[in-house]
Amino acid sequence: MNVSRRPGPWARFVDAPEVDHVLKAFPTLTSFGDRDQIRIAVAAFLCAFGYYLGNLVGFALTPLEAPISTFWPPNAILLAILLLVPRKYWWILLLAVLPAHLLAQLPTGVPITTCLGWYISNVAEAVLGAFLISQFQDNQKLFSHVRGLTIFLVFGVFGAPLLTSFLDAAVVTGTGMGKDYWLLWTTRFLSNMIATFTLVPVIVLTFSTPSWFRRTSWRADVEACAVILLVALVITYGFKYGASERGHVRFVYMLFPLLLWISLRFGVFLLSFSLLAISLCAAWGATHGRWPFLSDTLIGNVLSMQLFLCMVALPFMYLGAVLAELRETTRFLVESKSRLIDTQEQERRRIARELHDGVGQELALLETELSQLQQTADPNLTSRLSAAIQQLSEISTLTREISHGLHPSHLEYLGLDGAMRKLCRDFSKEGSLEIRYYNTNVPERLDFGISLSLFRVAQEALSNVTKYSRASHVQIRLQKKQSCVWMDIIDDGIGFETDRQAFNGIGLANMRDRMELVGGKITIKSAPMQGTRIRALVPTNSRAA
Repeated sequence: MNVSRRPGPWARFVDAPEVDHVLKAFPTLTSFGDRDQIRIAVAAFLCAFGYYLGNLVGFALTPLEAPISTFWPPNAILLAILLLVPRKYWWILLLAVLPAHLLAQLPTGVPITTCLGWYISNVAEAVLGAFLISQFQDNQKLFSHVRGLTIFLVFGVFGAPLLTSFLDAAVVTGTGMGKDYWLLWTTRFLSNMIATFTLVPVIVLTFSTPSWFRRTSWRADVEACAVILLVALVITYGFKYGASERGHVRFVYMLFPLLLWISLRFGVFLLSFSLLAISLCAAWGATHGRWPFLSDTLIGNVLSMQLFLCMVALPFMYLGAVLAELRETTRFLVESKSRLIDTQEQERRRIARELHDGVGQELALLETELSQLQQTADPNLTSRLSAAIQQLSEISTLTREISHGLHPSHLEYLGLDGAMRKLCRDFSKEGSLEIRYYNTNVPERLDFGISLSLFRVAQEALSNVTKYSRASHVQIRLQKKQSCVWMDIIDDGIGFETDRQAFNGIGLANMRDRMELVGGKITIKSAPMQGTRIRALVPTNSRAA
C-alpha cells in the first residue's frame, strides 16, 4: 500500500534544486555514488566542520580557572544534524566528528584520555537526545507545537544533558582537570542546556522549514530587521552599562519587551536566533568577568548567567509554540472554509446543470407537446391548454433563473462587469427597486476567484436588500484603485444593528468568508433607519488579465 507522506527535511535536501546546480558544475561528483550518497557525504562534512567550529567557540567561552565551558555548541550542532538525517546514516556522522573533535581539542593541551572521554559524552548526549526526540515527535512539528517543544525540552534540553553530565564531570575529575564534581556537573549541565535550546531550533528550522526566511511583505522584513537591530543595541547597552546593579536591571527590563515582541510576531525561529546571540554575548561577558552578571567568583558569575538565560528563554519559547499552534489552527480553518465553499460551488454548478439540461429540457418538450395538442384539441379545452402552456412557460423561466443564480455561467463569458450589469437588471425586474451601477477602471477580466467572490457578495447583498431592507434605491460602485478592486453597495433602507446581526446573519458571514479566501476584507456599516453600506476590498495580483 502506498501512503502519501509530506516530504521530510532530508528528502527536500536530497531533491533540492541548488544541489542540481552543484552537480552540473562538478559532474565528476556523480561518479562517486548516487544522489543520496553524495548528500550524506556533504552532510557529514558540514557536521564535522560545524562541530569543529563549535569546539573553538566553546573553548573561547571557557574561563581560565575552569575546565567546563559556559556555552558548549558541539553537542547541540550534532544533535540538530542527527534530527535532520535518517538514523541509518547516524554512524557516518559520528565517525565524521571524531577527527574534528581530536583536531580541535588536542592542540589546546587536552590530554588524550580526557579528549576521548569528552567525545564519548558529547556523542552520547546528541545520540540519546535525538533518539528519544525522534521516537515521540516528528521534527516538522518540534518547535511549532507545545507537545513537540515539551518533548524537545524534556529529552533534548534536560534529559540527555542531565545524564551525560555525570560522565563528563567524572572524566574531568578522573583525569585531574577539575576537583569539585558537583560544581563541574552543574556548570556542564547548564552550559549544554543553553546551547541546545538556543542553537538546535535555529539549525533545524533553517533546513527543515526554509519558509521561516520568507516573509509575506516588505513591511515584515523591515520589522524583523528593526527588532534585530534593537536586540543588538540592548546587548551593546549591557556591555557598556551592565556592570552596575542599576544597569543590570535596566538590561533585563529592555530585554523582556523585545523577546515578547519577537515571540508574538515572528515565532520560535527568530526568538531562538535572538536568544542565541544574547547567550553568546552573555557567556563571553560572564567568562571575562563583565556584563551583566557580576558575582564574588567567576564560577558564580557563570552560573548566574546560565540560570538567567534558562528562566528567560523557556517561557518565551512556549509562547512562540502556542502562537504557532494558533496560526496553524487558523490556517486549517481557512483551508476548511475554502474547501467548503469550493464544494458548495461545485454542487451549485451540478444542480444548475441538472436544472438547465435536465428539468429545463423536459419542460421545453412538454410545452411543445401541449402546443401541438392545443392545435388539435376540442375548442372547449383550448383556453385551458393555453393557460397550462403559459404556466409551464413561467415555470421554465423560473427554472432558468434559479439555474443562473446557482451558477452564473455568464460570469465566465461576460466577465465581472457584464455579470454585474445583468445581476442588477434581474433584481430590478423582480420589484420596484431602482439599482444604479457604476464601473470605474475595472478590467473586463479578473481572476475568476476574485470575480466570483465579488459577484456572490453583490448577489447576497441585493438579495438581503430585496427581502429585508424595504429600500427603493441602491447604488453599486465598482472601481479599481492602484492594485485593489473596491465594491460599494449602498441602499436607503431601514438598516439594522450590525453588532447583533453579525452573529445571526449567515449571509453576512458567508460574505466575509468569501472575501477572506481571496485575501480581501469587507466592512458593513448600518444603523436603524439610516440605510446600509457594504464595502468589499480585494487586492488584485498578476493572475488578473
